[in-house]
Amino acid sequence: MSESIHKTLLIKHVTSRMLLDSRVRGNTFNLSACEKGWQLVVEDVDAGVMQTIQEELANLNLFYFEELEEAQGRSIRKWWLYDTVLPELVTDETARQLTLIVNTRTGYSNEHVSKQ
Repeated sequence: MSESIHKTLLIKHVTSRMLLDSRVRGNTFNLSACEKGWQLVVEDVDAGVMQTIQEELANLNLFYFEELEEAQGRSIRKWWLYDTVLPELVTDETARQLTLIVNTRTGYSNEHVSKQ
């Protein structure tokens, strides 16, 4: 039985303004555990987006989704990534690569959110 996992990264300002949506921009990214918590490396990031993320570093919310499609249906696992102090940021404009390191990853669900 074949199953497929679709991964999505959203980087938002705390006011919900979208700064980067991997589904829209097609950015490849890698999320991995590291000594300080969680490291997120994003490829093919525009210089303007890097600049905005750097300016708003203290006001970022990162969301990581894994959507699993299998014979029984579809399920989505969601995580909120953030730093309790300030995320660590490394940018490489030449390589168009952005690295963020945060110390917290929290799973969540929208099951109890009212749909009005």
